[in-house]
Amino acid sequence: MRKLIAKLSDGGRLRYTPTQLWYAAARNRTPKGGVAYGCVAAFLVVLTSFILLVVSGASGFDPEVVRPAVVVGMSLLALALLLTVRGSRRAKRTGTVNVPMPLDRFRTSVIDRWTAVHSRPIGLGDEGSVPFPVRPGDSAPRLVLLCPDPAVLACLALNGVHTTHSVALAQSLDQLANISTGSTGSTGSTRSTGADGAGVVGIVLHDASPAGLAFASAARAALGKRAVVAGMLPRTVMDKDNAVRLRKPLARGDLDAIRSSSSALTAAEADWLTRGWWSPLAAVPPVKLLAVVARAVDRAEGLADPDRGHAQRVGFLTWPTAS
Repeated sequence: MRKLIAKLSDGGRLRYTPTQLWYAAARNRTPKGGVAYGCVAAFLVVLTSFILLVVSGASGFDPEVVRPAVVVGMSLLALALLLTVRGSRRAKRTGTVNVPMPLDRFRTSVIDRWTAVHSRPIGLGDEGSVPFPVRPGDSAPRLVLLCPDPAVLACLALNGVHTTHSVALAQSLDQLANISTGSTGSTGSTRSTGADGAGVVGIVLHDASPAGLAFASAARAALGKRAVVAGMLPRTVMDKDNAVRLRKPLARGDLDAIRSSSSALTAAEADWLTRGWWSPLAAVPPVKLLAVVARAVDRAEGLADPDRGHAQRVGFLTWPTAS
């Protein structure tokens, strides 16, 4: 816990949420599928051997009893092992993979227990205490950041992203109607969004999942060219051993979301999603999450301010960076 707290808080500098701590604790500990089947196979071998030994001993190791018992026992064992192997392979392809401990139990058994013994973890906030949308004070925000995950939005709010970058934090497109967004160009003029979010430049964050892709598609449809999508794609997590990769049955509409996003996905990514795999954005450590948001804000400001965007394209008054 001390190592997790130090890493998530970046040495006490950043804030994080219980959900982020939960995923951090589960990293490298989520089941891969089919692990229990190896134990089942070993149990069947031991059980068959024990039964044959008992039968042989009870008959005084009579060959007339031992031979058919061994034949029957080995046949049944072979059939059971075959079914076990098939079940293991099926579990690896389609079995559900969840975090071993549910979040509510993690809160009570780990966080509450740690707090009672050692005091509250440094930097830990509460996603339930942040109402959305979040506005950057009384001034009109320049941009809006959209993310359906309340834990991610709470992390950004706890770390002051809304005030640092003058960004409103919203959980859905419906909340755009309640946000007055300033779009200040070279003339210093400010305009507000309408009910359809007209004029707003939105940064979109999402999970590496069919639901996340569907959220990004809806944001693009609503905002058009004013959407800066900075969410996770499967390629960032599917081949990384230390990433939190989960699996669940596809919901209605998931296949449509994968097909509609096929232009942004490789064949391997689409296959990964089709088999039920996904990865939560809340599993990304706060320091990396804030870095992603900072880069996305820079891109979004180029869309919100045409002069700034032109300067970014020609490299005027920008610090040289590796492409």
